Order: sequence, then C-alpha cells, then structure tokens
Amino acid sequence: MVVFDVDLPCYYGPLDLLLYLVRREELDIESIPLARIAKQYCEFVEVLAELDLEEVSEFIDVMSQLMEAKAIEVLPQSASESAEEQLVDPNESSGHLIERLVQYKRFRDLASVLDEQSRQWQLRYGRLQTHEPRRRTPDSELSIARIEVWDLVSAFGRILKARYKSPTQEITYDNTPIQVYMQRIHKQLVAGEPLELQDFFEPGMHKSALIATFLATLELTRYHGVQAVQMGTDGALVLCRGEEFSEAILFPTDPDLDRRQNTP
Repeated sequence: MVVFDVDLPCYYGPLDLLLYLVRREELDIESIPLARIAKQYCEFVEVLAELDLEEVSEFIDVMSQLMEAKAIEVLPQSASESAEEQLVDPNESSGHLIERLVQYKRFRDLASVLDEQSRQWQLRYGRLQTHEPRRRTPDSELSIARIEVWDLVSAFGRILKARYKSPTQEITYDNTPIQVYMQRIHKQLVAGEPLELQDFFEPGMHKSALIATFLATLELTRYHGVQAVQMGTDGALVLCRGEEFSEAILFPTDPDLDRRQNTP
C-alpha cells in the first residue's frame, strides 16, 4: 500500500496560528492582550489534537503560555502579586512570546516576498513537468475573501462537532488512503460547480473518514489548484477550481486504488 502523509504543521505552526488570531481580532502585534485570544487558541488546538498530529505538542507549549497569561489576568491583585513573587515575571514571559511572534512575522513576510518573486519567475520561464505535486498556492491567492488554512481548520472543527457522534457500537477503522478522498473531491469539482466544504462530510461518517476528507481538502488547496472561497461575511466556505487547477492528478501506483476509489 502506498503511504500518503499530510502533515498540517508542514503548512503552518503554532506561531502562525497565533498570528492568524491576532489579524482576525485586528489587534496590535506589538501589544497583544494574550489572555483575550487564549480561549480561541485552545479551541484550535483541540481540533488539531483530533487530527492526531505528532507536532501538536508545539501548539500545546504556546497554549500553556497563553493560559498562564490568562490566569495571571483573572487572579485577584493580592494573589497575582503573590504569584509574581514565586514565579517568573508574567510580563517577561508574555513579552518573550510576543517578541517571538514579531520576529516570526518578519521572516514570514520576507518568505512571502521571495515566494512571489519565484512565482513571477515561473510565469516568465515556465515550469518543467514532473510527477511532483504542484507548488503550493501562495496565501494571497488562496481565495477571493482571503481564506487561510486556519479558516479551514476552524470550519472543520464546526463540522466535526455537527457530524460526528461517539459510536455506541464498535466500528471498523477506515484506513482508506488520503489520495482516494482527494480523487473523490477532485472528481466532483471537475464534473460540476463549486461545492460547499460541508457537503464533502456526510452525516454518520467515521471520525477517521472525516479527518481524511479534511486533510484531502488541505492537500488539494495547497498543491493542486483548488481554491477556497468564503461566500460573504461569515458565509459558507466553498471549494472551486482555481487558475492552476488541473483535471488530472497523478498519484503513486496503488494496486487497491481503483477499487477504493469506486467504492460508494
């Protein structure tokens, strides 16, 4: 069987999630009220834990710093002063996290500039055909309404709560390769109009199938020209064909692929 791994932290890490929340809340990156976004960060980490990522510990480390800042904020003044006498200065800890975030943003902005220069070079000179996945779509081109990977993670968290119910009886684990889910989604996009993200998640799906479907949408969005668009403010997330969308996707040969792909 061909192993096809999709690793979310390859796309973004804990600081990028924090930066996303800062932008979404329209906060000043130089003076972030960390306690204000601690709960939102925790909600995202819960979804990442459902994805069973090995690197989730990196997100938990940042989450613990946010929860510490929140705890200091809600403590009574006397208790807070007592805590400050026994622990490291919370302001120093928060300042260190903010400093890391500011530095990360600088490197990320520089990477975006270099990525754009690379894209312009490829448009000018073309790209040799290979069997490797397409270059990921730059963040600025992911959607009309700027849909980021964290918007998709947030949407998946809501879908997971709505679609998945703890089973009352034993259910066979679904070990279908992710590329099978990718081809199912890709086939629908080739044949029809744009589809809402939630339409790919059927009621009663096993959690492993829900997760595999979500990872498939991430892979298609990042490497195969599928575009994520939000229909108006707080509207539904829609997947559609982008400029680099191809009607054919090549995968490593899997002897069971055709049989699984045709399974309803």
